[in-house]
Amino acid sequence: MTTLTIDGLEALLGRLGLKIPIPHFLAADVLNKPLDIGRSYLADILCSLVESDTVNAYGSVTLPSDIYNGDLAVILPKLQHGADPNVLAFDLMQRVWHFSLMSLYPCPLFALPFPEGVHLRIMFMPQMLGRLLFPYINDRKDSYGRDVSLGLLNTSSPELGRKKLVVEFSSPNIASEFQGKHLRSTILGAYISNLYVTMGWDVVKINYLGDWGKPIGLLGVGWEKFGSEELFQTDPAGHLFNVYHKINDLFIPEQLASKKARDDGKDPAEIETQGLFAERNAFFKRMEYGDETAMALWKRVRDVNVENYTELYARLNVNFDEYSGESQVNPETMAEVEETLKSKGLCEESGGSWIIDLKKHTGKAGAVIIRDRTGSSTYLLRDLAAVLDRARKHSFDKMIYVTAADQHTTHFSRLFRILELMDMSDLASKLQHVHFSDVSQMSKKLGHGHMLGEILDQCQSAMQGSLNANPEKAGLLGNTEEAVASIGISALLAQELSARRANDHAFDISQMTSFEPGTGPDLQYWYAKLCSILKTNPAQMDFSDAEFASLKDEDHTSLLRLLVQYPDVTFSAYKSLESATVMTYLVNITGQLSLCFRESEVGTSLTPAQAMLYAATRIVLENGMKLLGITPAAKCASSSSSVVLIC
Repeated sequence: MTTLTIDGLEALLGRLGLKIPIPHFLAADVLNKPLDIGRSYLADILCSLVESDTVNAYGSVTLPSDIYNGDLAVILPKLQHGADPNVLAFDLMQRVWHFSLMSLYPCPLFALPFPEGVHLRIMFMPQMLGRLLFPYINDRKDSYGRDVSLGLLNTSSPELGRKKLVVEFSSPNIASEFQGKHLRSTILGAYISNLYVTMGWDVVKINYLGDWGKPIGLLGVGWEKFGSEELFQTDPAGHLFNVYHKINDLFIPEQLASKKARDDGKDPAEIETQGLFAERNAFFKRMEYGDETAMALWKRVRDVNVENYTELYARLNVNFDEYSGESQVNPETMAEVEETLKSKGLCEESGGSWIIDLKKHTGKAGAVIIRDRTGSSTYLLRDLAAVLDRARKHSFDKMIYVTAADQHTTHFSRLFRILELMDMSDLASKLQHVHFSDVSQMSKKLGHGHMLGEILDQCQSAMQGSLNANPEKAGLLGNTEEAVASIGISALLAQELSARRANDHAFDISQMTSFEPGTGPDLQYWYAKLCSILKTNPAQMDFSDAEFASLKDEDHTSLLRLLVQYPDVTFSAYKSLESATVMTYLVNITGQLSLCFRESEVGTSLTPAQAMLYAATRIVLENGMKLLGITPAAKCASSSSSVVLIC
């Protein structure tokens, strides 16, 4: 009988000497989080020792900041409101010691607690934890750390189906360079998508390309001046990129002149109605009116970029369900949005443009343009219409935009507020902007004018050098072109995912491709090392309680105590959407592994308990890496293979 059911789990707990049934608490999820088993038994003990209702008792049990502060901690002021923490701790300790002296300690899962400030800290008994955790992880394998119930429309009626999430991320402008913010959006967006899939949601990934608007109009002007069919046929994406940079270099002085006029309090209209401003606007108007030549060029540009990006994203282990874009927004939906804005008195004409005066309608300063003085639609109008189009197409329960915290921060808050003003508060409440720092070192490190393919090639080249400098690790990981590419991508992903979203976008190819702790290559190395060890020491045998003694040293015990936390870590990441939560945890795992192996002799065989500990660690490490989008590169059998374990 496996631990995948309550009956099976309670059968195991009964064999371990714990009372059954498991104490029931509404907030506990014992089939997905092994720590909730401990929380439930501990909260039950607390209810028997002090006057506290079940909600307060369970809610007072928390996960400490690190394993050195215990496996669980009771926040005494939450356990009994108004009580003096010191007095309460003393009273609890006296009662616990009394039970201990009479050999009536209420739960063999825990060692005796110890007070510290406002906390009562509790450690698991290592042998008991191992006997519970090994079958728990082995039964779940790649589902350990998942909770698919979070994605159900109704947990009481699973047949009603899953919630749907739309994630918009990456979203580069097809006319210009792939910037650091696009790279980070791509990696974070893919991670968030993986996270929601792990938690049972139906996820639709959309790449909302900047494939419309005046930047495309400028590229059109550039093509007419500098475009070459011969060069296009040789390198379509590269040639279009060069054309855009040539025309943009000519356009920059006009943009600066327009900005200076605005800064001086003058009307920039005279500047913006001639030169490249006028040519750009005219080309874009031709696109909006369906001019055959303009649209033919636009289609070539879009098709080339979608094909190019699809191949490059695949190298990052990223794929999209839709390549959408501003060009795909339904004109009828835009007209509907404009009509709604006008009928509700939200939109007014000003200087030839149609605007929404936010000061008048929201009390916050500012005005946004819906149609400019040339009659062209704006990004905001297209985005408003895109929300309606997606809501009708996907009937989503939530939509997340993953973009940099630059001008988009204001853009999305205004977008959501305007939807509310349009009496679409229910739709607006389903939208979330997950933003990150737009400060990037990528341009500083690589120079301007880079494309995604060049970035990935540089990572792969640096990874090859790092493997050449570490022949022992190269031998374990493999030094083939495929392995180098995979490990190089993991280096890039790990660096991006290690930083909290609010932190600046570091970009150091030399550091990321090293085997320093915390890097992608280091994760790959430890995963490969576990695979290698388990190949010669398979965890496929029964072992006695006495054999658990080989895990009694602090290093092995600490690793065991980390493994039990993984489902809580993924749940925390699900709530915060911070990839650094998972990455930091995996770094702690590999750091603890290094301590476990520091005194081991090469070729030393493992005890059965140690082999099972490392098998469980491999499962957790693989699950965490895949959640982050990092594909294990090691040449070994998958950790999803069965392990025969009888406890």
